[in-house]
Amino acid sequence: MMHDFECKKCGLIFEWLIEGKEKTAKCPGCWDEDCEKVIIKPRSFTLKFNAKTDMVDWDGNRSQYWDQYKKAKANGEDVRLPLLDGDG
Repeated sequence: MMHDFECKKCGLIFEWLIEGKEKTAKCPGCWDEDCEKVIIKPRSFTLKFNAKTDMVDWDGNRSQYWDQYKKAKANGEDVRLPLLDGDG
């Protein structure tokens, strides 16, 4: 069974496979055996959509910003993308 450990010597957090009666782990960084089992909480995240930088969302809907950008570009207006021009 895989467990998370933290090395008390170098501070590395790592996974280690524990089999049978074995209860300790060796740090893969410094090979010290003074490691403590830790519980890592699973991380959650939220997807964020920015209409000015994201062209489509996960459902395929385009942002109005990009529609306006393409329309202005087609009309010959001087439009640019700050991130592509080095201003971002």
